[in-house]
Amino acid sequence: MKNTRLMVSAVFALLVLLTPAFAQSNGFRVQVPFQFAVGNHTLAAGEYRVTVMKPGMLQVQRVDGPGTAAVLTNYIGGGPSQDLSPRLIFHSYGDHHFLSQVWIDDVNVGHELFASASELRYARAGDQGQTTLLAKGQPSK
Repeated sequence: MKNTRLMVSAVFALLVLLTPAFAQSNGFRVQVPFQFAVGNHTLAAGEYRVTVMKPGMLQVQRVDGPGTAAVLTNYIGGGPSQDLSPRLIFHSYGDHHFLSQVWIDDVNVGHELFASASELRYARAGDQGQTTLLAKGQPSK
């Protein structure tokens, strides 16, 4: 009985500690000035809303026109010294941009997207650059 009570208390404490990291996000808006890929979807330049739909799943939805993609992610980073500014990080290969990471300021973990087969082909063929776009209304660092 005592072990069961201890186990229930430990599980409850763990859930309380992890809940902020897994809560659905209100997201943020960002202006993307170039065409880009999210998973297997290609999206046009425009204004997008980025939200966490559920643990490990992001949605990127165009605000000023058609275009939506939902993808699975891994959690990365975190900790007290983590930069919490909401932003998108893209891997860039010439004119081709692939969404790589999403950081949302209401939690201190990032969301890393899995590389698509298309991105892996570009990565093998050439040099990778990186482009970071901050959410609307955020100061650049």
